[in-house]
Amino acid sequence: MILPSELAEVVEKLDNTLRRENMGDKQDSLDHEFANYTTCHGASRIANAKNRPHMALWTLIFLAAFGLCMWQIVDRFQNYFAYRTGTEINVQLESELDFPAVTICNFNRIRASGVTQRDLTYLWTAMYAPVMMGNPEAVQAYVNSVDWDAFNVSTELLEDFPGYVRRNGFVLNEDTLAQCTWRGVECTAQNFTHVFTEYGNCWTFNSDKNSPLKQTSPGAGNGLKLIMDVQTEEYTEDPLLGNLEYGLIFQVHDQHEPPRPELVGTAVAPGSHTYASTFQTHVKNQPTPWGQCDQKKDGNHLKYYDKYTLAGCLLECRADLVASVCKCTPMYYPATFLRESNEYDACGCTVPCEYTSYSSQVSYAGYPSDRAARFYETTYNFSSGYLSKNIVLLDVYYHELRSTTYEQFKAVDESGLISDVGGQVGFFIGVSVITLFEFLEYLIMKFSAFFLFSRKSSITKPNKNGLKVNNAVVFENTAAEFAEKTDSTELSTIQTKFNGEKAATLEMT
Repeated sequence: MILPSELAEVVEKLDNTLRRENMGDKQDSLDHEFANYTTCHGASRIANAKNRPHMALWTLIFLAAFGLCMWQIVDRFQNYFAYRTGTEINVQLESELDFPAVTICNFNRIRASGVTQRDLTYLWTAMYAPVMMGNPEAVQAYVNSVDWDAFNVSTELLEDFPGYVRRNGFVLNEDTLAQCTWRGVECTAQNFTHVFTEYGNCWTFNSDKNSPLKQTSPGAGNGLKLIMDVQTEEYTEDPLLGNLEYGLIFQVHDQHEPPRPELVGTAVAPGSHTYASTFQTHVKNQPTPWGQCDQKKDGNHLKYYDKYTLAGCLLECRADLVASVCKCTPMYYPATFLRESNEYDACGCTVPCEYTSYSSQVSYAGYPSDRAARFYETTYNFSSGYLSKNIVLLDVYYHELRSTTYEQFKAVDESGLISDVGGQVGFFIGVSVITLFEFLEYLIMKFSAFFLFSRKSSITKPNKNGLKVNNAVVFENTAAEFAEKTDSTELSTIQTKFNGEKAATLEMT
């Protein structure tokens, strides 16, 4: 006799088998439909292949193209993350150009007049010994040669060293500045501002950061022209620790940049006319990791300067380092101190993201001519010998009113990366943004079909009482009613037939 539970079990498995077959047919239909309508190349060829060799051929072609595509995509990403850069150069002609600041120093730091020999001995040690730190034996020999017990410097020198140097160092007045013209108009020492460097007193022309002077016509004589007296008779430089040369040293620089003539200055010898043809250059750097500039530093002012510059950052770092070690800050900083300090790298100074720099191409001519020498002799009472050893003629000017901009750019930017990747996938397998949405639609449909099948095929889910609340209950009740209404002979016949169907069904499942 067929038990109702057995009949329900067989009917249940038959139902599940039909559902799985329907689900498989539906999934196959979705796959075939997607392969035919997608814009991805090769999929329709595989789906509609006439035979297995034909399908295998197109499958290999597609996989090969896909592999080459992935190789090229990896190469494009590696190229992007190499952070390569290029430089664009742009030359712009202008009707006028901002004139640079011009800082002028004398190789002689302290004038002989007004200082005592004891003061000079102290000054040579305090000011000049640091530049000889690379030769400690020479410094020590000099220190040992001085009778320090008998040494007594002036109180003024000890109490106000910078003030003392400013008063007794290189001065700019009517004696040292014989002639000054700006664009042909007379200028004076009042047009210069004082600044300390490693050469002691230096003087800067056109230092106004907000309203710099402008040159409107190119050529010598249309910029700054100076005739200066270096006063070699005032030289006190020590042959061992001081400067051995005589003359001037000048630097052209941006108004926001502190002068560093000891690093980038140009020497001017007396008895010559020096032509300094100047060039203006704007530089725009990329931030890290493409470049070395730090955008955060460009927005933050330094402690002692109102605009970030590499020179200003290094000077501030040097000042802080000297102050922390020596508990004092000199008016200028020894050139070798930081090179011998392991803390130099801790400065973290980077190049600015944008800055203006100036450079000069220098040429020389003999000066003065015989006629000019006679004029100076009668006008200023300068002998020809004095002129050749003391007088400097300096011309600083633009020979062309043009500015050059060097702009660093990303060799491969984000847009270029997207274009590269898009070009590769489009060339090899024909995938575009539209194709990606086709894949998304296909996946949504696949998951939706699978989710619906999972819900319908959930046959046995126990409720809180442990009873089966599903189609099996209905099948079992129907089977019980059928058994009550059928006699034993019919049931035996049906049971025999049913057992065969049951075995076949179980075998299929």
